[in-house]
This record gives sequence, C-alpha cells and structure tokens, in this order.
Amino acid sequence: MTNQTPKMLWYLQVCIQLLVLVIAVFFNVHLDLWEKDATKLSFFIIGMWAVSSALIGYWHFLTDPHLIRNQAKIGWYLAETCLAIGMVGTVAGFLMMLGTAFSNIDVSNVSSLQQALASMAVGMSTALYTTLVGLIASIFLKSQLVNLEHLADGLE
Repeated sequence: MTNQTPKMLWYLQVCIQLLVLVIAVFFNVHLDLWEKDATKLSFFIIGMWAVSSALIGYWHFLTDPHLIRNQAKIGWYLAETCLAIGMVGTVAGFLMMLGTAFSNIDVSNVSSLQQALASMAVGMSTALYTTLVGLIASIFLKSQLVNLEHLADGLE
C-alpha cells in the first residue's frame, strides 16, 4: 500500500461526512438545531469537527511517523472533547428542563401545565440534540484518526 492511500481514504471520509451534513441541511436539521438547542453548543461542536477535520487532513502530509502519532493524540483529545461538550449540553438541557418547568406551576390551571410542558420540551430537546451532535462528530473524527494512525504505521 502506498502512502497516498491513507490520504485518499481521509479525503473520501471527509467527503462522505460533508455529504451527511449537506443532507441534514437539505432536511432543515440546522433550523431545528437553531430553534431547539437553547445552548447552541451543537454549532460549536460542528465547528470543532470542521477545524479538527482540516487539521487531520494537514497531518496526513507529515512524513515523520512519531510526529504523526503525537498529532494524532491531539486529534483523539479533540474527538473526546466533542463528546464531552455534547454531554455538557445534555446536563444543561436537563437543568433547563427541571429548573424552570416547575416554577410557579398551578396544577389546577391547564395553561400553567401547558407552559410547564413547553418549558420541559425546550430543555429536553437541548439535551438530546447536543448529545446526538457530539456523538456524531466524535465518531466522524475517530474514523479519520484511525486512518491517520494507519498512515503512521505504514511510514515505519
């Protein structure tokens, strides 16, 4: 296998990941994220994925396997950080859901109950969306990093 193969595999992975992103935009997932993720952490995670993917692509052009492995450690940290930020959004969403939903609730008033349910829905959607985006970004980055480490193995 030549040294060009991991570069081409990285390029193919990123193209497929971008295709997934374009399909999500086509189905207006970004509008749902903007509306339902009160923390907007999902967009931060997507930005981290984009910057990290560019870095991983740049690292494919390094020729020293030890340097590639050191850079890959940074990449693994970034992938785990995407996941951790998703979990922070989960906790924030649950706090929003539980912290504001039951304040000033009157169980005999239907509109008060409806307001509480609406408030809970915002927190729950924030929690779930940030978790989902964090997981997907982490998986995408980890697949690129496995390919990068395969390149380092081929250079030794």
